[in-house]
Amino acid sequence: MKIHESPVSYKTPLREAQIKLMAQWCRRVQALWDVDRNEAFFLEIGWIERSVVLDFFLIAEACGFVCKEWGVMDSLMTQVVYWKGVPDDADLKWLRYFIHSLVLEEKPESARKFKSRTEFVTLELGKKRGYTDLAEALEAQLIPAHER
Repeated sequence: MKIHESPVSYKTPLREAQIKLMAQWCRRVQALWDVDRNEAFFLEIGWIERSVVLDFFLIAEACGFVCKEWGVMDSLMTQVVYWKGVPDDADLKWLRYFIHSLVLEEKPESARKFKSRTEFVTLELGKKRGYTDLAEALEAQLIPAHER
């Protein structure tokens, strides 16, 4: 049996289990921020090397959210800095592309090039409870359209 090393195509359909697992990991990353405000500052130290964050990157790739045809979303930083939740018209393709962009922007190979960086989009999204929004939007995709 051959093991593929490259990401999947965005045309590859996602399975329900993949969407559920991605939503669970969004909640796990967000849980890092559900702490005392005084402790929140310490979350920023070594953020990109935290096991939950690294596992989030791995889960996103394993669940088919990292796709070979895409680069990083042009408006990624703007979307995160001015986060007002998942856009109303966001569909599964948008969610997949957004998560793909988070991972591609900050996966460990890329992050090592920017050791002097003090801001990471994945960190900013947590501050704005964006992972909870993503989890809810992913879970909503599992509800048939006529029931939403």
